[in-house]
Amino acid sequence: MPLQTQVKSHKIPRWILAVIGLAVIGIMLKHPQRLTAGQAEAPEKLAANAGSFQNKLGELQEARQTGQSGVEVRISSDEVVAALAAANPQSSNSADSAPLKDQQVVFEDDHVRGQFTTEIAGADVVVTFSGRVGSKEGYVTFVPTEFQIGRMPVPISMVQNRLEKKLTDPAAREKLKLPEYVTEVKVEDGQLVLTEK
Repeated sequence: MPLQTQVKSHKIPRWILAVIGLAVIGIMLKHPQRLTAGQAEAPEKLAANAGSFQNKLGELQEARQTGQSGVEVRISSDEVVAALAAANPQSSNSADSAPLKDQQVVFEDDHVRGQFTTEIAGADVVVTFSGRVGSKEGYVTFVPTEFQIGRMPVPISMVQNRLEKKLTDPAAREKLKLPEYVTEVKVEDGQLVLTEK
């Protein structure tokens, strides 16, 4: 009799672990609230915002060429989202990674918050992150302060090493290289600020 009781007691933790595992998966698959209200912008609005983004970069480039210093431009989150959409069309399928869908960026005070949907094991999963953007030695830097998969918060310590490895990968690092006419990047008062010094 004690042996049967002992066997049953070993089965209980497995069931508890299975239930906890299913709950975690359920939370990860549950979609959080969108960062931006409403649906995706019309193609004309996206094109206008992407054009505005490029024009502002052009202002910095022109300032550099004419010898001006201390010129800065302020870029809205709508302009950044449009530039991302133009640079990374969703139709492009990479063999080594799932395409990112529904990319959203919001600037709040001195933080950037981002959200995107990707496919993991055949299911759409929403990833939300927050952090501080800066620049160092001609490259954009990002220090995460919050990370979430679905509705499940993930401790920064669990993603920090993987994120650092990803950001130092040569292909990713090349995408983070700043144009020579941009010397400083920061988020301030809910806008992305690029400076040419």
